[in-house]
Amino acid sequence: LVFGGVLAATYVTAILARPKYWFGTAVINAFGTIVGVMAVVYLVELNGNEYITERFPSLFNSKSWKWVEENVTNYGALGVVLTSIAPIVLHPLILFSMLAKMNSAVLVGCIFIGRILKYSIMAKMALTAPHLLKYFGGSKLVNATEKAKEKVKDKSA
Repeated sequence: LVFGGVLAATYVTAILARPKYWFGTAVINAFGTIVGVMAVVYLVELNGNEYITERFPSLFNSKSWKWVEENVTNYGALGVVLTSIAPIVLHPLILFSMLAKMNSAVLVGCIFIGRILKYSIMAKMALTAPHLLKYFGGSKLVNATEKAKEKVKDKSA
């Protein structure tokens, strides 16, 4: 299951509630992502690539897959970092990087860096330009951010 929109709205709400701690919140959120990434890496190492491809067949015929493939092939670890900043599910990135024989520790480290950058960008957008959050979760995330900002203002008044 992917709860991207719900988790993004919860993350943005946390940023708005404690704007002074935006970077720490970004790191903690990225760490949570990494726990999931390590679990997927472990399961793929244990059960083979089919563990992912059978559960998410549509991902591997999508534009995202081709984009991930190009980034990892052309840029290696830097491509993994840059791809992890994008608002996409990480399964194709994990699987393709593993198929490319990338070291698991390097893969996890690159995704961690990329996700810290992603969540830092999202935090700064939530605090300064919430309308730009549409690039991370569509108009629902922008609307949720505006509602959360109103609640935070009401509590502080």
